[in-house]
Amino acid sequence: MTHNRPCAATGLISYRYNGPFGFIMIGATDHQDAINEANRSLTGARAVMENLEIWNEKKGCYENV
Repeated sequence: MTHNRPCAATGLISYRYNGPFGFIMIGATDHQDAINEANRSLTGARAVMENLEIWNEKKGCYENV
């Protein structure tokens, strides 16, 4: 499944945001950049850090920011 692996372009960090309709896959430079990208995809809501996850290369999975 696409939402269970990193998807960011080279040079970016893989994040995913748990939105109202499923995960939003994000490539960003840092946490704030990821929140900004999530806000661009959401309608009628603001992104919160609690719904943001980052890819942990060592563990091979996403984890809470």
